[in-house]
Amino acid sequence: MIKKLTLFLIMLISTAALAQYLSIGEIEAEPAESDSEFVIEESSPVEAVSQAEEESFEIETEEEAAPVIKEPIPAEPIRRAETKPIEPEPAVVIEVMTPAVQGKQTVAIYMAGEEPQGVRGVHSILGGELARTISESDRYTAVDRTEAVRKQLASEHIFQRSGAVDEEQIKSLGRQLGAQFMCISNINAVGKRSHYLDIRLVDVETAEIIRTATATSSLKDANEMTRVARSIAYELIETEKAKEQRARKKKVSLFTGIGLELLGAGAYAYWFIENNNVRDYVERGEYPDADRSVEKRDIAAVVGAALIAGGLTFHIFF
Repeated sequence: MIKKLTLFLIMLISTAALAQYLSIGEIEAEPAESDSEFVIEESSPVEAVSQAEEESFEIETEEEAAPVIKEPIPAEPIRRAETKPIEPEPAVVIEVMTPAVQGKQTVAIYMAGEEPQGVRGVHSILGGELARTISESDRYTAVDRTEAVRKQLASEHIFQRSGAVDEEQIKSLGRQLGAQFMCISNINAVGKRSHYLDIRLVDVETAEIIRTATATSSLKDANEMTRVARSIAYELIETEKAKEQRARKKKVSLFTGIGLELLGAGAYAYWFIENNNVRDYVERGEYPDADRSVEKRDIAAVVGAALIAGGLTFHIFF
């Protein structure tokens, strides 16, 4: 009986232990039903480390699989290297006249010598006006090159106070200035208030004097300098046909002036006749006739004076 009871107790204890063991296994196999339930599993340190590595590997795999959206990085502006401007080296300037314009031949103006005392600026005014007037022609174009010529002569140590240049110098200067002709001007004082101007137009290839012009002037002011320069320039550049036309014009002006003066003299002769008639009529008492003669005499005096003045005007200005 005791043996049976002991065996029964052993079987009862074994059955309870087995039931407890089975209940613990079911709890470990069930997943957590909610977020508030936590399951704590006991594991060995090796299993914990391997489990942590597996979890980190899964997290890295998910991060790699997730699409990565990259925002565009704003491009920085390109900065150019700051460079300093390169300053050009000073070049040697050689004054050369421009080529002939529309078939015109070039003329270099050279005011030789020094300016006379009391007429400062005469070289500048005469040189500029000569160049301007000569350039108005259909045949020549001119530029005042006085300073360029003087610099060249000074560089060759051949500049003289008189400014004179010989044939070889004219040829050399003409080639350097690019001119076909040189207009060489000299001004000499004559007395205290008068000056003599001598102008030569020279061919630089042959050093031959093509034309000359002379004038006498007081050069008292800029207007007088301009007038004499234009007169000389016209004399230099005019052609033979123009010379003939000018000579013909002067001849016509001369005879026109003489004709007007003769008519004026005739009017004064008529005045003399009518003046005598007035005296005769008064002596005879014919006063109406005397009055008519007085009127005719006065008209003849006015007309004669106008005709003579017109003749003198043609002689002076034409």
